[in-house]
Amino acid sequence: MIYETKSYVAGSMCDASVRLSVIASLELIEDCVTELMRSLGIDGVTVMERYGAMWVFSKNTVRFHRRAEWLEKLNIRCYVSKHTALRIFIDTEICSETGERLVSSRIELCALDLTEQSIRTPQSVGFSPEMEHPEPMEELSFSRFGKPELEPAESVKVRSTNIDYCAHTNNIEYVRFILNSYSAGRLASDEFAAIEMHYLGQTHEGDVLQLESLLTGSRDLFRITKDGKEAAACLIEWRPAKD
Repeated sequence: MIYETKSYVAGSMCDASVRLSVIASLELIEDCVTELMRSLGIDGVTVMERYGAMWVFSKNTVRFHRRAEWLEKLNIRCYVSKHTALRIFIDTEICSETGERLVSSRIELCALDLTEQSIRTPQSVGFSPEMEHPEPMEELSFSRFGKPELEPAESVKVRSTNIDYCAHTNNIEYVRFILNSYSAGRLASDEFAAIEMHYLGQTHEGDVLQLESLLTGSRDLFRITKDGKEAAACLIEWRPAKD
């Protein structure tokens, strides 16, 4: 099954360049993914109430092809492109009205038991292989970040508005913490090529997180830790400046 929906770039979705912001792009992707899962009967609320589990984003890779302009109309579609014994993968594509690809994403999800805090099989929370549409929109793969030395950047405290319905920090909030380390001018003027997030542990309201970074100007690596344990890692790739 392919889930399709329409949207447009509202003013609240723009950054200082008056184009679709990175955060708004991620929110459109997350909304489409959750609506797809709702249509399949395996959304987070259903999985929590019926199976005592929750879906967790473990990885997300996003490619930015062009930043949509204010008021530009968008076509969005997504589907389950692959599954393994313990994970499902959902591809999402944001396009212009003419079909031009603007943003593409692949998300890796796993189901976590709410009582045991252990990984469950997708089939144990209502997924079936028939839900898969095995035709990836684009060749998207996940990276290996390694363990390079990073410099301490800043600390942030998880607040109530960072929390989702599962009572842990929403995955997009980690990206927000990271992007806040750049200036508004850089976010508006320079072009993102890609963002890849790896979610490695849960954090909750009141937690103090440490950000570390390795900035090269073209590929920036970030690590977020809680009490010395890695909670998330992020790779940001910038598009080369035009002459």
